[in-house]
Amino acid sequence: MVEREELEHVPWADLMADAEPEDRTRRMLYLVAGALGSMVLGILVARSWWAPSSVATPVTPATTAIAAGETPLATTPSLPLYSEADLMADPPDPLARAAIVRAEWFVTDYFTSDFEPNGSADVRAALPAGPMPAFPQDDGDGISYVEWARAFEVEEAGDGAYRVSVAFRMLGAPPDRGFSRQPVRAVAVLIGVTADGGTTVLDLPAPTRMPAGPEPTPWPEGVEDPPQSVIDEAAGITALWGSEPRVVSAHPVEGGWRVVLTVADGVGNRWPMAVVITGD
Repeated sequence: MVEREELEHVPWADLMADAEPEDRTRRMLYLVAGALGSMVLGILVARSWWAPSSVATPVTPATTAIAAGETPLATTPSLPLYSEADLMADPPDPLARAAIVRAEWFVTDYFTSDFEPNGSADVRAALPAGPMPAFPQDDGDGISYVEWARAFEVEEAGDGAYRVSVAFRMLGAPPDRGFSRQPVRAVAVLIGVTADGGTTVLDLPAPTRMPAGPEPTPWPEGVEDPPQSVIDEAAGITALWGSEPRVVSAHPVEGGWRVVLTVADGVGNRWPMAVVITGD
């Protein structure tokens, strides 16, 4: 039996005969779009079945000369390799970092005396067992809160212990007056740290001194007139913080000008600020 190949025939003339001119145009567009879509689909299927094997492209050696008139592509510089010492520079010791966190936490609790119903229970629980002195949290009349506490020095004290020096400021209120900001003080706290980072307070805080800072260079005296462009730029910078900038003084510095302005905050207080403008 001989097989015959039968091809379907689309009666284009019959389809177009009964249609109006506009309908015939629209229908023709649809049919053309469908034919194109079928062709694209066939190409994609054929490529997926008969895609040629990939051939590695030879890499041009870096020493190959660049043709005249061509611009070489910028190469990415190699990234620096950091040693373990570099990665551990801050903090120098993970156990020291744990001691710092515990010391700041303890100082905040220790010097806060308010209306906490438990009184000094949290402070006593943080310290070793044994005889305890009286604490302001139990029988004091004044109220105090630690506004902030920051460690500024840590040193090993042997046997897994660290001595952490912490600077802090309290807000205090005597029984007959409102709150006032107290001077910044510093204490040293002895913290024990386990190998996995667990921490324990080993003793009561001890008063300590903060290191003295460097002697700053005095500000220049007198007032000079900077260019208007310097004033405008300084005012624009202070506008990021507040409003209504007013120039107080200006002095030339190395490479530019130092301008002192006052800037108003949201409650109307005016704060002096210094802005250094370079390039003029």
